[in-house]
Amino acid sequence: MGRSIEIDNVDFYLEDLKSKFKKIKPEAYYLSYSGGKDSHLLFWFLKIWLKENDFEMYKKYSSIPIIGINTYMEHPQILKRIKDNCDVVLKGRMKPLEIKEKYGIPCFSKFQDEMINRYQNGSRKPYLIRAVTGRDENDNNINTMFKLNNNAREKLLNGELHKISQKCCDKLKKKPARDYQKLTGKKEILGVMADEGVLRGSKYKSCFTEDKKFTPIWDLTDQIENAIYKKYNIELPEIYEHITRTGCFGCPYGSYKGNTEKELDLINENQRKFIVDYFKESYDLLGINYNNFLEKSTKKCNEEKKHKSRIEQLSLF
Repeated sequence: MGRSIEIDNVDFYLEDLKSKFKKIKPEAYYLSYSGGKDSHLLFWFLKIWLKENDFEMYKKYSSIPIIGINTYMEHPQILKRIKDNCDVVLKGRMKPLEIKEKYGIPCFSKFQDEMINRYQNGSRKPYLIRAVTGRDENDNNINTMFKLNNNAREKLLNGELHKISQKCCDKLKKKPARDYQKLTGKKEILGVMADEGVLRGSKYKSCFTEDKKFTPIWDLTDQIENAIYKKYNIELPEIYEHITRTGCFGCPYGSYKGNTEKELDLINENQRKFIVDYFKESYDLLGINYNNFLEKSTKKCNEEKKHKSRIEQLSLF
């Protein structure tokens, strides 16, 4: 009985997803494809499920461009997916290290880092002071999640923070997307789920955002998504055996779930060194022990050198 309900839920959701897509003109939109689980579900729906279940609709909607962005920070398996499945792969005008030098790097959360960045750049507006100090004009504690945590507040006010900013995401991901939208006049189809967190839950409440972005799986749950992947045997990169969400690998925003350390362990040596160098100051502040992973890379490198040396010695005989 339980399995039949699961299958019914899967088919019902896909039929409902089809009805949602009928609300848009395909020529007015493009699919923003990150290579992750959610956006790939929409790719699969447009390119495979519609072809097998509604060919007339497929002929109309398969023309929706698939657009990816190379942020230079993806796991190799995800980047390969982007290159394999996208019609166009965009890149930001700024490289990660250029962004770090000019704006700073991520650390605590997008909201907190934006407040810190504004404070570090000299703003002292009342709303910002409330967010930074956690107190109102009458010096009373503010009971809200929209304020700095104690660690961030103390170090910011004591001048102990490095240059911090949330603009890494904007410059590497959002800016190239905005440029493409301006060039083509097309709007985004986003594979975002309100189920993913409090902020997304408050932002995505229907199929359309205020600026007319199309978010057809806003109401999808992890349970149904996993059931769809299972029933239709949708390809999933091996990396998902270790983590549940992908994005810019090593980003400190995943540290509270322990994802940052997992991600450092899952990338190749060169990428690991680059990411540690990029996020080092935030890692130090958050207590992320990256030295274990660098030592692992050094040990592997030394073993490879020894192996190569032994082969060279043997070749002399």
